[in-house]
Amino acid sequence: MTTHLATPAPTTPAERPARSAGARLLPLAGGALIAGSLLYVAGMAVSPPADSMSDADYITSLARDEGRTTLSAMLLHYGNLALALAWLAAPALVRGRRGSTTTIVGALLSAIGLVTVTGMVQFDYWTGAIGSELDQATAVALFETVNGSVGVAVAGTLTLFGLLGPVIGYSGLARAGVISWWLVAPCVASLVVSMATPFSPVLFGAYALVGAVPAFAVGLRMIQRSRIESAV
Repeated sequence: MTTHLATPAPTTPAERPARSAGARLLPLAGGALIAGSLLYVAGMAVSPPADSMSDADYITSLARDEGRTTLSAMLLHYGNLALALAWLAAPALVRGRRGSTTTIVGALLSAIGLVTVTGMVQFDYWTGAIGSELDQATAVALFETVNGSVGVAVAGTLTLFGLLGPVIGYSGLARAGVISWWLVAPCVASLVVSMATPFSPVLFGAYALVGAVPAFAVGLRMIQRSRIESAV
């Protein structure tokens, strides 16, 4: 009788499970949050200065320097766009239920509000054009007619989500232990001070830089989380 001895199969180390596409997007979102914040700060800093907040002075300020108006609009447009997309990834930092709902609500409000701002910023080109091509009275009348439309009023209201959403989102991330609670303070402080201060490009650029501190922190957390998970 022939005896067959079973040869044990060679053992191989367990294969590392493939990371999902969503997980691989996390560092891109972190970079977008940081880059978008810097673009926004730069856009505010180079915004055309106006003599007052009146419609006439606003139109004149945008018509005075087409190059500066274009630069500011481009920086603000793509800065807000990058921030809006990046915020959608913020809830991925939360583990467990604590702070998750608040973070999701804040992320959605931020995304909606900031995307709306990207569209509203495009009006700067139109506003500057009517200021340079039409007499002041006609330009102001046309500007007020457009701003008085229902669609623009709704869009203008939605842009407020871009101010409120980040505060809610940072609060949720702080509650979840992703960031420290003190990081919510710069965002709130810069928002309150900017609402109580007459517009000045350099000054508001500084406010935006202070308000971006928690965004920098969250962006770095996204990048760090991705590196940790890829190493496991």
